[in-house]
Amino acid sequence: MYKDKNILAVIPARGGSKGIHLKNMQVLGNLTLVEWALFTALNCKEIDRTVVSTDLDTIINIANKHGDFAPFKRPQEFSTDEAPSLPVFNHALEWAEKNDNMQYDIILVLAPTTPFRLTSHINQGLKLLIEKKASSVISLVEVGDPHPIRIKKLVNGQVEPYCIPEPEGLRRQDQDAAYIRNCAVNIFSRETIINGQLWGENQYGFKMDNLPYGINIDEPTDLLLAQNIFDKYNKEKSLHLLSNHYIN
Repeated sequence: MYKDKNILAVIPARGGSKGIHLKNMQVLGNLTLVEWALFTALNCKEIDRTVVSTDLDTIINIANKHGDFAPFKRPQEFSTDEAPSLPVFNHALEWAEKNDNMQYDIILVLAPTTPFRLTSHINQGLKLLIEKKASSVISLVEVGDPHPIRIKKLVNGQVEPYCIPEPEGLRRQDQDAAYIRNCAVNIFSRETIINGQLWGENQYGFKMDNLPYGINIDEPTDLLLAQNIFDKYNKEKSLHLLSNHYIN
């Protein structure tokens, strides 16, 4: 299906983080989160080139232990807390096309903070992008308690709907399903990125199981949950269900 498509995987892994210090370097088992993302990409046969985009020498060294996967240092202006994602992806794309002397048709972004994604999730997203001729495809997990219909704002002390009015007496089981993107799989067409868009006008998504595959590590409690999941699968000797690549 992908023989006529050149696919670039980008692993964005800057050194700074607000929620967890050096988040992308946290360890599950004997691998950093950067390595979890890197090895997932390397086990996806559809990917033609994988690059780690980082501003931190330590992460460059971690990635390059396994090959030339961090061949450049991300410019500082793309590495601040305020820096948007699009210039990071554009920078990696421009670098890869210039240095590889080829054009990439699809840009696959794999955040290190979702370590348990599988190559099957990547392939599901790639298939959807191509079949639907989508501008982008994202992975989603279903939200539970913090459903949009139950989220409120306070205006001068009064409770008002944040976005959706909540009918009187609505039961939780009667709420329409709602989803949030979890950063496990983000895929963009080249045209979308070079035209200065992130998602584009023809965006599709697919649902992932939140646990264990869709967990996104942003806060310390997320990291504890990921460690507990890893320990459970390791104890049961079933890490192969959690990862395509884990090396014990």
